[in-house]
Amino acid sequence: MNIGIERLNIYGCSMALSQRRLAEARDLDPQKVVDDFLIDTRSINPLWEDTVTMGANAAKPIMEDIDPDSIGMLIVGTEGSVDFGKPISTNIIGALGLSRNIRNYETKHACYSGIAALDTAVNWLAAGLSGGRKALVISSDFSREHLNTKEEFVMGGVAAAVLLSETPKILDFEIHRKGTWSDDIYDTFRPSALAEVGNNEVSLYSYMDALEGSWEDYVKRAGDEVDFDKDHQWLSYHTPFPGMAFQAHRTLCNVNAPRKKAEVKEDFANRVMPALRFSKRLGSTYGSSNMVGTAALLSGDSDVKEGDRVGLYAYGSGAIGEFWSAKVIGGARELMKSMGIETQLDARRDVSIEEYEKIELTRKDSIEVPEYTPDRSFPSGLWDSNYEGKGLLTLEKVENYVRTYAWS
Repeated sequence: MNIGIERLNIYGCSMALSQRRLAEARDLDPQKVVDDFLIDTRSINPLWEDTVTMGANAAKPIMEDIDPDSIGMLIVGTEGSVDFGKPISTNIIGALGLSRNIRNYETKHACYSGIAALDTAVNWLAAGLSGGRKALVISSDFSREHLNTKEEFVMGGVAAAVLLSETPKILDFEIHRKGTWSDDIYDTFRPSALAEVGNNEVSLYSYMDALEGSWEDYVKRAGDEVDFDKDHQWLSYHTPFPGMAFQAHRTLCNVNAPRKKAEVKEDFANRVMPALRFSKRLGSTYGSSNMVGTAALLSGDSDVKEGDRVGLYAYGSGAIGEFWSAKVIGGARELMKSMGIETQLDARRDVSIEEYEKIELTRKDSIEVPEYTPDRSFPSGLWDSNYEGKGLLTLEKVENYVRTYAWS
């Protein structure tokens, strides 16, 4: 049985903040900031977008010619839900007009939430419980306010939507080639809807421990002798920021066969950088990392061939690491290029430091309030240029905590 991704799309928000401009505003060396984090711009949402709208806007393009009754499961992974009881999957069912006869829920495990959702849906299909139906999996997250801290340079936001089925057209999952590692640790976490905190050094070590542990488990469970240098033509690592992918790749290179840094850099450029094209424009990609990497790889100009194996590493603070793999299906590149993701990212509006700071502070004040109506006049002209008549889901208002959404 083949189980994998039939369609894939990402939504990279409607605004972008230059990393160089932010570095200059904070009296830091712009080139060093860009080189250290490998981020050119980071995504930002206006006040009428949240994880619900992002998820629906990622999913809408892949659902336009799909019969709603053919979707039997919807799972949404997020650490930025808008409610502690009602899952945002229910909001998205309504927005997309999905069938009432659908299983739906929300998953949470920091940046692993999207892969937790995807893996559950894959297992549902593999168990033969779908009755021929497909699964829609969405990952949606963006950062909280971190003004004037070093953390603000590794923030971002994106949503990814994948349609999973027994007739994949993009990636075919190797469901028995998977390694997992878990621990109980406080590295980065969100103790409330307002706070996003943690220890960067602890998080770095936890990420690497989970990477090594899940890779060792992957090797043990793959069922044959695994050669890191030959088995995976491409690699997509979890990217709290793209620069982290280099540290991850260096770790696995040296675990398998210690080598010079120059050799690691060359291999990184060949096998990893093609999957970072979009992350460099988005900033942190949270639970969407592996899917963003897959979309970047397959919609780019790299020589990706049918049957190439993609190694994927997912990580979630708290913590869990998972290394898994999939094979590229013929025609995947053409299908991904047709999604026009690059064009969507190009259409984002550049924001000034003043606009960015006002958005972050205003959003912070609007979280968990019972009554709220987003100001569509700020930033000036954004609604008219990027939303009016564009068919994007937006937040209209909050009344007595009830959130009302509408397509623009």
